[in-house]
Amino acid sequence: MQTGLVSIIMPVYNGEQYLRQAIDSALAQSYPQWELVVVDDGSSDGTAAIIRSYPDPRVRYAYQENRGQAAALNRGLELAQGEYVTTLDADDWLDPDSLRQRVACLVDHPEFGVAYADGIYCNAAGEAVLRFTEHMPSGVAGDVYDTLIVSPFYGTGAAVLVRRRVIEQHQVYYDDRIVWCQDWDFYIRLAEKANFGFVPAVAIFYRLHNAGMTLTMPGGRRLESLLRLRFKVLASPRFLQATEEQKAAFFYDFLIKDLYGRVADQERVFASPAYGSLSSNQASRLLRLTAIEYLLKLEQIPTVRRWLVAAWRRKPFEPRNALAAVLSYLSPALAKKVVLRWKQSLGLSQQASPFEMAGASLGTVSKG
Repeated sequence: MQTGLVSIIMPVYNGEQYLRQAIDSALAQSYPQWELVVVDDGSSDGTAAIIRSYPDPRVRYAYQENRGQAAALNRGLELAQGEYVTTLDADDWLDPDSLRQRVACLVDHPEFGVAYADGIYCNAAGEAVLRFTEHMPSGVAGDVYDTLIVSPFYGTGAAVLVRRRVIEQHQVYYDDRIVWCQDWDFYIRLAEKANFGFVPAVAIFYRLHNAGMTLTMPGGRRLESLLRLRFKVLASPRFLQATEEQKAAFFYDFLIKDLYGRVADQERVFASPAYGSLSSNQASRLLRLTAIEYLLKLEQIPTVRRWLVAAWRRKPFEPRNALAAVLSYLSPALAKKVVLRWKQSLGLSQQASPFEMAGASLGTVSKG
């Protein structure tokens, strides 16, 4: 491990279209102590030739048979020699002061094991669309675990800088069974062990385009990765220490956004010790809301009735529980109409994320 050295790990698969801009952004860094560890994950285009055209010895190249991004990232961690570690996708690029500002944050704040900065979402042409902090929670620092299990507020791994000793001390590596959102899983597990610092400056330009992983990977594989991440969070002892509000927000996304149509998995969540740690108020509310999603489509009615009765039992003096449970037995169609009126009276709506704007909606998860 070289003191002061930043290892930038770049996993790349057929990335020739934007690769030069990504590498050039590393070469342009105002912080001189860095190495770029490029792990070619079985590319068949001109990726290797582009990388080898750079004479700078700080640009290091390794080839492996195609094993996926998580495996490439772990190979990069094995090869990295720096005191600090960050990542960079081949279709994104760094601000010239990106490394300098984040290294300074960790030097000035030994209590932080991780430093992350702001970034800018860009379209395929590289034109700015939105800052991370205009969409994600802004300036979260210290113990960020509670926020991170609900929102990948760091935006992308290239905005994050980690002390290498934290990774090694706690043996935190990328889960190669997660083929999408593996960075979110990685940083959640880091957040269980280390405090995060925030740098209020743009570190990374994040490109959303039709050839990116978010849009090209089949939705089923993305969902399975997300569900693996969610169940890992649920099984972590650290989750039980999260605030009631953040646990409820996590369960809302998991049960209603991600697991809709997977009743057996929803039952598994309801039966978990983590769900059992919720207050009667939140547990009842989430049972009711999950049941209502099926009721609105008049699906899974026997299950809907059972969940609504369970919600009623958890909080018997909540009028909405009682009314929904009774109506689900008398007339599911009438119950549906009542629920629709509730929703209209509350004016429920959701803000579209940059990933939804890019046509890549799947819960709240980011690219790669």
